[in-house]
Amino acid sequence: MADYSTLFSLVLVALTFVLVGICFIVYIMILGEGEKRRLRTSESGSAESIPERECPHFFGYLSGYPKSESVPDECFGCAQANECMSAKSEENTAEQVAEQS
Repeated sequence: MADYSTLFSLVLVALTFVLVGICFIVYIMILGEGEKRRLRTSESGSAESIPERECPHFFGYLSGYPKSESVPDECFGCAQANECMSAKSEENTAEQVAEQS
């Protein structure tokens, strides 16, 4: 039969490994959260430093753009692209009326 002191030592070693593993997992999670926070602050800082580009077209240009054509490269990354697609500007409607005539 096994000696109780040996059994106790084995259980103690196993519990030590479990506790060290849990501490390691918590440590890695804390490092990950710090990295996420650092990336978030660096992204927000870099977004503020990038100047907003002037649109080479008029607002509402994409709403009249042919759907069979690909979106122009200068429209990618534009903060107002969604609004531009759904906007109906006077210039856009005038162009459509001219095309229909």
